[in-house]
Amino acid sequence: MIDFEAILNQPFRWPKAGDKLFTTSQRRDSNAFIDLLGHNRLVMMMTGYKRGADLMVQRASENRSDRDALIFPIIFNYPQYIELSLKYLVSTYGRMVGVDAIWNTHSLTPLWESFVEVLDGYDIREPQGVDAVVGEIVAEFAKVDPNSFSYRYPVDKKGCPITLAHDEIDLVALAAVMKAVEGYFCGCDGYIGNIQNTGP
Repeated sequence: MIDFEAILNQPFRWPKAGDKLFTTSQRRDSNAFIDLLGHNRLVMMMTGYKRGADLMVQRASENRSDRDALIFPIIFNYPQYIELSLKYLVSTYGRMVGVDAIWNTHSLTPLWESFVEVLDGYDIREPQGVDAVVGEIVAEFAKVDPNSFSYRYPVDKKGCPITLAHDEIDLVALAAVMKAVEGYFCGCDGYIGNIQNTGP
């Protein structure tokens, strides 16, 4: 049963004079600390986008009324996490094997290709074919939202409706696959870092 009286009696806050968006609390228990170093900030950003999507999936799973609205930021956050993870891995480990970082694109396809070059540069061969599996997942996101635009706006820059690839998505299954992708990226980071640290 929906309790309409409870809905109507929720506290309502109007904007008021003196409101500011960016402030700090003297108690500091509600402050978030923003890392000012570029590389550390990149790590916090990738972590934040992934964790944000996971938390939204959890919320959507528990609250049906939020599910159809949260799908949009969820499907924005997960590929954003992939984009930043690939940029992190290529920028961190690519230079040693002659692969330049790519900062000027949101497209996942060239970022994945650069990461594969990094793996080749370190002569890494994954015998179970997981590299190819993750490559297919990245390609699926690239196909669904090639310019990181489709789930942020309902229309394109000319005002024409954007056609979406799907009309229904299992968010729990999506989050499970992304958890596996996160494990893969973390594993690559640790493995390549170890090679780099123990190399000549």
